Parts: sequence; C-alpha cells; structure tokens
Amino acid sequence: MMKRSFFRTHRGAAVLLAAVLASPAQAQFGGMFQSLMQAPLQPAQQQAAAQAAAQGRAKPARRWAPAAPVPPDTLAAAAVFAERMPSVELRPLFQRLYIEGERNATLNFQRIGMAALSLGNIDLAEKAFDAAVTRIEMIYADNPEAQKAKSLWTAEKIKDYKGEPYERAMAHFYRGLVYAAKGDFQNARALFKQADYQDTVAEAEQYAGDFGLMPFMAGWASYCDGNTGMAQDFLQQAIKGDGNYSAVRVDQPVLVLFESGRSPYKYGSGKSGEILKWQSHELPVPTAKSACTAAGTLDCAVGSFVMGADLGFQATTRGGRPIDGVLNGKASFKEGAQGVATVASAVGDIGLLAAATTGNRDAAGIGMIGLFAGLVAQGMANATQAQADIRDWEQLPATIWVGTGAQKSAASSLSVALDTAGSASQMTAARLVNTPSCQLYWGRSLAPLSLQAEAGPIEPGAHPRDPVFRREIEASLVN
Repeated sequence: MMKRSFFRTHRGAAVLLAAVLASPAQAQFGGMFQSLMQAPLQPAQQQAAAQAAAQGRAKPARRWAPAAPVPPDTLAAAAVFAERMPSVELRPLFQRLYIEGERNATLNFQRIGMAALSLGNIDLAEKAFDAAVTRIEMIYADNPEAQKAKSLWTAEKIKDYKGEPYERAMAHFYRGLVYAAKGDFQNARALFKQADYQDTVAEAEQYAGDFGLMPFMAGWASYCDGNTGMAQDFLQQAIKGDGNYSAVRVDQPVLVLFESGRSPYKYGSGKSGEILKWQSHELPVPTAKSACTAAGTLDCAVGSFVMGADLGFQATTRGGRPIDGVLNGKASFKEGAQGVATVASAVGDIGLLAAATTGNRDAAGIGMIGLFAGLVAQGMANATQAQADIRDWEQLPATIWVGTGAQKSAASSLSVALDTAGSASQMTAARLVNTPSCQLYWGRSLAPLSLQAEAGPIEPGAHPRDPVFRREIEASLVN
C-alpha cells in the first residue's frame, strides 16, 4: 500500500523513469536531463501568479535583505571620521559613507550633496555631487562589479550603486544647480544636457528623452550665459518632451524651482523578489502657486508655476512608454533549477526503490544519477541570487514646480504659496544663484535630513577598494 501511494505521488517522475529505462543505455543520461528540463512547472507558476495577485491587493512593503553587522573597528573609525566634519547635522551621513564604502558611495554622496545644498553649503555640495556624477559615468560605462552582478551566482545588490535612469539624471541635475550657484552657466548647461542623456539610457536599451526639465534648464543656463538663440532651441526640446513648458518663458532672469512630495519607492515583486517595481508614497503633494517676497504681499517674483517634472512618471516609464516592472532574468533560471531538482530527486527516489524491489541494476544506476542531478540542481537554485536591487535615493521629490519672472528680487529668499488638497500654506525657497544676469531660488517641502530613516539598513562595505576609498574621503572631505 505504501509503495502504491509513493508512486502515485511521484507519477510524473515514474513516467520519466519508465521512459529512461526503455531507452538504450548510452542515451539514458542525456535523455533524462532533456526530459527534466522540459518538465512542466505549472504549480510554481500558479503560486507566483497567486502571490502577484495578493500583492496587488495590498500596498507592497519594502523587504530589505538582512544586513551583516558592522565590524567594531570599522564603526569606531567611522565615528572618528564623522566627528571631524564641521556640520553636526551631516555627521550621520558621513558615518554611513565611511561604513558602506565604495559599493554605496554614489548613493551616499548623492544624499550628502542634497543635504548640503539644502543647508546652503555649496562647496560641500559641489564635492559630493562631483564624486557621485564621476562614479555614475564610470560605473555605467564599464565596471567589474556591475559585470559581476550579471552572473547567475551574485546578488544584483552586490554591484556598485548607480541608480535607475531618473536617479542618474537627477544627480546631474543637482550638479548643474551647483555650477549655476557658482556662476558657471556653461558647465551648468553641460550637466543639464548630460542629465537629459542619462534619462534615455537604461540597462539594455536607449529610448527617446521625455524629461522636459533638463533641456529647459539647459536653455535657462544658456540665456544666463548670454545665448538667447540657444536658449530658445532648448526650450523647443523641452516642449517636445513635456507640453507644460509651452507655458513657460526661458528668457527671463528669475527662475524658481520648488520640489514637493517624495518620489516613489522601489520594492521587489515576484516569487523571488526579482521584479523591480515602484510604489507611490501615500502623501499629499503640494502644488506651488506663486513666489513672493513675503506671504500675503503682491511683490511676487513669480506669479504662477507649471509642473516641470513628475518623478513618479519618470521612474515608471521609458521614453513615455509605461513599464510594469524591470525583470531580473536570473529568477526564471532559479525557478527552472528548482523544478529540475524536485523532479530529478523524485526520479532518484523511485529508481532506488524500484531497484530494491526488482533487483534491476539499470534502475539503481538511474536512481543514483537522479539523486546526484537533484543535488546539483538544488545547489544551483540555492546559489542563484535573483532579488531586485531596491536601493534608492529616498530624498528625491515627487514633483518639481517651475516658474520664471522678469524682474530680479532683492530678497535672499521667497515665500512660496502652496495648495495641498485645498489647504493653503507657505514655504521658503532660498536663493542659490545671484549673478548680474540671473537669479535662481530653490525650495523643498521635505528637508533631506528628515528622511534618513528611509535609507534602509547600513551595510558594511566589502569592496576591494574600500581601504583606498576611505583614505581618499578622509583626504578630500576633512578640512
């Protein structure tokens, strides 16, 4: 009775075994593996579909992989390094930079740059965004760690962080703002153009740009540099990517940028968490209305704004084409290997049982081969790391509002009138640029330093460059 139940439970494997035993001996090994690789995996596919449906009914959660503990000596050295930084508010970011090392350096430099910019520390913002942009361009072009991540045996998150196209574009955008703050409009224009390019390049494709903010900013920098013709050309590019820019002039000296809300967060979907997806934060997004010297006054540098960038749209589209998610192909291999392991192990069990009851040596041989193949396939499945890389630049806004004005202001900051679901409020935009030709005011609804808890667990670096990297940041960042 027990034998009949066992064979019923493994009926598919028993059929495979019978086919193998009926074939010539020299073809048995290859034939068995061909059969295994063609074995249906409907239960696994059904389970994945059910999981996807369940995730669709509830707000997806971010599931971080367990982080290794930080070695005590690294933690102590990071604390000493951070204490040498003049800005007390930024010390936690510097400590994280030191601990996580080269692998997360781009992301941590972006965080430091954004926080420094919000505090008005232009020199530090320049150093941080320089370091981030340099790494983005080097990593994206050719990097051994990025190549290693394409292997079936290494988790995607092991590679150096470089970000998705919209994140790389925004790193160049903020570096351009810093150039503008220094009065260098030619380099600012070059960085805005590079930001536009970064938005068009993904892991395995290139597509049409639709990030209208970037050519508009290149046009504004051209106007500030005295090239009105080039400014108009860039404006037409911006309008082509985003029709909102048809309502904005690029040839005006005052530019106000106000960032509201938070960009969507990344999470891993699918059976193995292999599909990179985005989810909007459940936060009201303020709409910018005007920017004046003080709340309630009529002395307004900007009378109206347009939505200049929607980071949620940029994150979830490629050249305007919606994407449901970015699939990591390693997951299908992992699932296939797991299926092969299950079937091969069943063949091995049945073969050995058949040999024990009938004395058939061929069955015993096939049983041993099946068990061996099952162990190999299971090892391959266990070794394949398919999780999507959900590291993200949590400081990025959901929306960037753009407004221009014809008359420069004497004020060092402007009061931006906001409407949030019918509720009026005021927030400040600080002056970043003040040259004879142009002014730029920049503000945010959320302070970058208020989002540190959203950055995920701190992971100690394990990059071969970490010792050199730590010496470099000690030399370049500590004054």
